[in-house]
Amino acid sequence: MLGHLRVLDLTDDRALLAGRLLADLGADVVQVEPPSGAAARARTPMPVDGGTSYVWTALAAGKRSVALDLATGEGREQLRRLASAADVLLTTWSPGQAQAMELDEPARRATHPHLVHVAVTPFGQTGPKAAWAATDLVLWAAGGPLEEHRDGSRAPLRISVPQAWLHGAADAAAGALVALSARQRSGLGQLVDVSVQASVGVATLSRVLAHAVQDTTIGAPSRGPDQSGSGSATSALLKKWTVKDGLVEFHLAMGRATGAFTNNFFRWMHGEGGCDDELAALDWRILPKQIADGTFPPERLEAVRRTTADFLAQRTKAEVLAAAVRHRLLCVPILDAEDLAASEQLAARDFYVPVGDGTVLPGRFARVTGGPGGPVVRGPAPRLGQHTDEV
Repeated sequence: MLGHLRVLDLTDDRALLAGRLLADLGADVVQVEPPSGAAARARTPMPVDGGTSYVWTALAAGKRSVALDLATGEGREQLRRLASAADVLLTTWSPGQAQAMELDEPARRATHPHLVHVAVTPFGQTGPKAAWAATDLVLWAAGGPLEEHRDGSRAPLRISVPQAWLHGAADAAAGALVALSARQRSGLGQLVDVSVQASVGVATLSRVLAHAVQDTTIGAPSRGPDQSGSGSATSALLKKWTVKDGLVEFHLAMGRATGAFTNNFFRWMHGEGGCDDELAALDWRILPKQIADGTFPPERLEAVRRTTADFLAQRTKAEVLAAAVRHRLLCVPILDAEDLAASEQLAARDFYVPVGDGTVLPGRFARVTGGPGGPVVRGPAPRLGQHTDEV
């Protein structure tokens, strides 16, 4: 799709994904590395037997590598020559670094008016925080989503694997395409200013807009004794259940809208010998009224939860999923990386592809029919400076 485009990628390990996405769409993406190699090559996680970082292996795939010493005048001049031949420049430079490279906005408009410069920074190019540094954790906190990662009134929990910059990098790739579309009409490039803080906020837009749409349950404390796991005010801990090989997400849903699905669950459980006739006869559609008037006390609900936990603990994720489809249950396995690697669905869609060096990577993030082919990984991550001479 983008085979006619050249992309100069000066992002560090935080935003390598932007160039990877454009490379998968066909662009010639040249990763500029220092003579010592990109820091991403040594970023954890690393193979246990040594070698190159999994981060670099995954996010530099399909690119070419050029080694330039940007601390020297010659290196900066070579960079500017490459920029003159490029369509897109991707950077994670802090404000001011572009000026040092003579690729800031005034210089770009004067000497590279065709160039689309996509700048990914923690807080954007302007504003009181523009020059602030930020870790992944800081950006989740600043963007808002961290507020929802709480256990009751305790402090928010950090997100396990750094992800904030991945949202910014994906937005950077999309922003580059929008700016290139505009260039087709005007002939001029522009600065695409990507704030990771904003990207993280938009990634959880339902939370951001909750107040605007008058949703008072999001982030609110649980009201009353509802422990059903069916509402957004219910603790997430009540929605996760341990099975033989991991976790499943399951709602003991109550009320007219979703209680029938829970009735289905206990009919399944009863058929498997997992509960008695009394529990199987409960009607979860009217249970909220019984909880409210005290005829179904909280301790009885806790006993139901213990019975449910014991029953699910004897099943696998695959068994629960099969039952959910067969009996129409609000229940689904929580897949881990090993599950995804073995997914029949992803295999049927040719999602995982060999890239020529024995490595298998996630490939097509979208399938396209008609016209040019869809995304495809064109090769493994490059060796340091592998393409310096040819570029």
